[in-house]
Amino acid sequence: MKKRVFCLVTVLLIIFGTVFASCDNTNYNKLPCSFVIESVNDIYVPEDKSSTNVSEYPTIIRLSYQKNDEDNGKLLAAFEKWGSTYPVYESTDDAVTWEQVSTVKDNLNEGYWNEWMPFLYELPVDMGEFEKGTVILAATSIYGEGITDSTITLYYSTDLGRTFTAFSNVDKAGGLEWGVWEPYLIYEEETGRLFCFYADDSDPEHSQKLVFKYTTDLINWSEKQECVACEDSDLRPGMVSVTKMGSGEYFMVYEMVGINGNPIYCKKSTSLDNWGDVSDYGEIVSAQGKTFGSSPYTAWTPVGGECGTLVVVGKHPVEGGSDTGTDMFLSFDYGKTFIPVDNPIPYTLDPYEKCGYSPSLFFSPGGTTLYYVNNPPCYESTYKITVAKIKISE
Repeated sequence: MKKRVFCLVTVLLIIFGTVFASCDNTNYNKLPCSFVIESVNDIYVPEDKSSTNVSEYPTIIRLSYQKNDEDNGKLLAAFEKWGSTYPVYESTDDAVTWEQVSTVKDNLNEGYWNEWMPFLYELPVDMGEFEKGTVILAATSIYGEGITDSTITLYYSTDLGRTFTAFSNVDKAGGLEWGVWEPYLIYEEETGRLFCFYADDSDPEHSQKLVFKYTTDLINWSEKQECVACEDSDLRPGMVSVTKMGSGEYFMVYEMVGINGNPIYCKKSTSLDNWGDVSDYGEIVSAQGKTFGSSPYTAWTPVGGECGTLVVVGKHPVEGGSDTGTDMFLSFDYGKTFIPVDNPIPYTLDPYEKCGYSPSLFFSPGGTTLYYVNNPPCYESTYKITVAKIKISE
């Protein structure tokens, strides 16, 4: 989970890994598919150049299930803004320009206030009382100045993100050391279930573990189940992201706080509710000897060859270094091997800062356009939210 200071060993590892980087990345034009950065544009830039407010946890979707076909193709982005609630922005020109359309507030849990980790999702089917195309935002709300309680809360919007109403709590727990964090929603078409994966601090047997619940109506949720719960109780797997590949397998990535550099691990499964031995750490994601750590995200597209293209991003290099803050890892064999390429939104890495923290990815219908959003630094002490639009073709 965020807001934990890296230990000195981790900081030195990141610094030396960056300084002595091996920068022999595969050039974009040598990939087995066409990978072209079409545009890079800012979604949000703070007006106050001296502001220390942090903007992070950006999330982005491209609407695809709206009744009015003219609304399909619009982009929505949200992010965490310290000291504020979640601002929501819209683009109607495919990520070139952006306008704020709403601010989300927790109007369900009395005394709770919005703080962390928004995640945008568009319902691909009717679910309970909610129609296909409803925009859902999942996020963590906290209680009190001392943050004594936390809840993962869902909000819905039926007007393209202009208004959001909080309507359901997936889970509730304690404060900073005992809370629930970083929700991630994914739909399992075979069973008609919507899964919410998240990090859970509430188990006294584990400093943190990864869990999930599922629902068929967005109101009633299953019992909580584990997917990564390490035997070493001090380890903190977190910041989970899951995508379905053309092989029928689900590919999960997560950071492992407690190991130097917070390396990114992965697991595969043929179903969202069975990840094998939960004490199994999984495998470290590596690309030609390079590894990275913290705040991973993954997405898959059928474009790019027989196995499509699997993309994994993270915050900082652990082994091998990078000239662009961190690399983007691409796989063309369902995650068996990866190729490192330059970050489409490069930044100068400072391990004490929050730049590059919690990037996210979203593919357009058909998978030919990848939207990659991150929070590179701007001015001297704060961060902006930026999106890169990348065209992928055979």
